[in-house]
Amino acid sequence: MRALIVILAALSSAVPAIAAAPLTKADRNQVARLPARFTDGWLHDSRAEVMGLFAPEAIFIPHDGVKPHVGKRAITEFWFPATGAGGKVTAFVMTAEGVSGEGDQALVWGKSDLDWQDKTTAYHWPGYYLMSARRRHGKWLVTHLMSSDEQPTSTPINP
Repeated sequence: MRALIVILAALSSAVPAIAAAPLTKADRNQVARLPARFTDGWLHDSRAEVMGLFAPEAIFIPHDGVKPHVGKRAITEFWFPATGAGGKVTAFVMTAEGVSGEGDQALVWGKSDLDWQDKTTAYHWPGYYLMSARRRHGKWLVTHLMSSDEQPTSTPINP
């Protein structure tokens, strides 16, 4: 029995691992478009557009050490509370500075520039983000989103 275990262990280490295929140009383009589709959803004030990009098990890690939101439902409740939004996104850009990955997994990262306002104050948050995506049934879905924002600048809004 011991000899069989040794032989199986030797054979398993001798078999080369099957490498995942690199991302195709089309895959890279689709992944690079995820941040723009995300910001478009916010600019359209569309919960469906924003949340339609996320996998059910997605994780959002906000800035400044705020507790992660685990699962699409928790993310939805954070961004789109039942009590209604406290303000509105007025401008939002996320550049795709880099895309990498292989097979059905990919990363995109870049700069973010968010303008948001409530009834009394306009805020501006520049920063960076990292988005992880997985292809499911031919569609790329966001599985992880992490943001790293600078402290926002704020300007009072005159009524």
